[in-house]
Amino acid sequence: MKTLGVYLGPTVISIVETKGNTPINNIQILQSIISPDKLSEEKVPREIKIATLLKDELRKNKIEAGEAVVSLSGKDLIVRTFEMPILPRQELDTAVKFEIKKYIPFKIENLISDFQYELDKTIQKIRVLFVGIKKETLDEYCYIFSQSGLKIKSIEYSAFSLLRLLKLANIKEKGAIAVVNIDLVKDDEANFVVLENGFPLFSRDINLMGGSEEVIRNGETQLNDILEKLKREIQVSIDYYGRKFPSKNIGKIFFITNPDYQNNLDAVIKELGLGIQFIDANKYMNKPSFFSLASIKSYSGSLFKINTAIKINLLLAKDKAAEEVSMGQTAGASWARGFKLNPVFVLACLLVYLATFLFGAYRTLPLQKELKNIINMRPAVSTVSSPGLSYEELVKINSDYKAEIGVTDNIIKKRLYLTSLLDAIAALTPKGIWLVNLSFKKEAKRAEVVLEGAAYLGNSNAELELVNTFLSHLKENPVFSKYFKEISVVSADYNQSQKINRTNFVISCRDYENPR
Repeated sequence: MKTLGVYLGPTVISIVETKGNTPINNIQILQSIISPDKLSEEKVPREIKIATLLKDELRKNKIEAGEAVVSLSGKDLIVRTFEMPILPRQELDTAVKFEIKKYIPFKIENLISDFQYELDKTIQKIRVLFVGIKKETLDEYCYIFSQSGLKIKSIEYSAFSLLRLLKLANIKEKGAIAVVNIDLVKDDEANFVVLENGFPLFSRDINLMGGSEEVIRNGETQLNDILEKLKREIQVSIDYYGRKFPSKNIGKIFFITNPDYQNNLDAVIKELGLGIQFIDANKYMNKPSFFSLASIKSYSGSLFKINTAIKINLLLAKDKAAEEVSMGQTAGASWARGFKLNPVFVLACLLVYLATFLFGAYRTLPLQKELKNIINMRPAVSTVSSPGLSYEELVKINSDYKAEIGVTDNIIKKRLYLTSLLDAIAALTPKGIWLVNLSFKKEAKRAEVVLEGAAYLGNSNAELELVNTFLSHLKENPVFSKYFKEISVVSADYNQSQKINRTNFVISCRDYENPR
């Protein structure tokens, strides 16, 4: 039986058709073909253009639309792992939705999500793996696939799709291991995943090139820079993982990468003191002429019959959410259809309502009379247009005044004051760091402060740790946490020169409504 794997990457859309475990067709569509500039000129919606391209490529390569698994890059997803007390299964759905609110910057109602869990007996808690995607993003992808004729079986995280290669390669390591997939030549999203007996403890996406061209075009210097940056990114990932799971040390790190650069990578990673092993994905790819991480990710998706410890499926989660909504609407309609009115009962209710109304009107007569006398006695006020206004009209005027005051208060109280931010930055900047540029941008309800600076301690690792310390100080500061919900290091690069070696960094501070 033939199966398909589709990878929607940041630079390429890859489709691999597989028979058994052997790929028989490999298609790649560059994302640049559907760039916003061209779309704006042609006025063709992005999703329609992608669907048309997919359909044309499938027909051109004589690929029948069999079952397919879609692998998404991390930029479209929220992937989190967290611990919770042991709860009954029927209570987990509600508990997970409540807990995940601590880790996402928007409403859980805007997500389609799926999760799975396992019991950690050493701490007597359950560990939850949560994966979510915005509803509008998933709806757009589902529309593309339906228009292209693809029969989607599952939608998943591409870094988890690649774990099928570990099964295919018969990797049976126990305990905590790290898996890194990276293309050292072409610009694609790299992933760092830590597993314990096949279950993810930690995951992180890494972008090393930042939209640059192929490494081979820039020579050996560019490769060395990327390897050095990769080493720092892996060290940051390991340090963050170690703080989160201090008792679960990583035993070995597995790489899925270009075979031609294994010696370079081996020399760099051994400096971190970790065991290293390479998985040769090309030997499963039917003798490819070049290494393509995008093709390997789509190929791994097509191997969905190989079971792993991960059962996350966002397509099933979408269908389940739609079914729950439909069941609620059906239950309401069924109740309405089953309800029959009894004329005698209706008449009795009307009589009770009428009696209540008349009795209430009778009881309020003295109050109405007294209110009328008070209105007649009140002095004329210049801000009231007519002295004969009713109580309800006065209440409305008062409500309008309060609304206007509320708007003014919001403008004053919620206004972002740069003076306090600048004062906080000066107080929080540690010794060894200096700032070279500060920029501020405010659009509608979105605000962003970008800090550019450099760290100098004479040691790149110590400088990187100092940048992270500065970042922590900003996050913990009440002034910054009041205005900004997302504070992160955008880049940190070690700059070598004849005069001075230093680590340049950029920190972005954004409010919660500013999309990444």
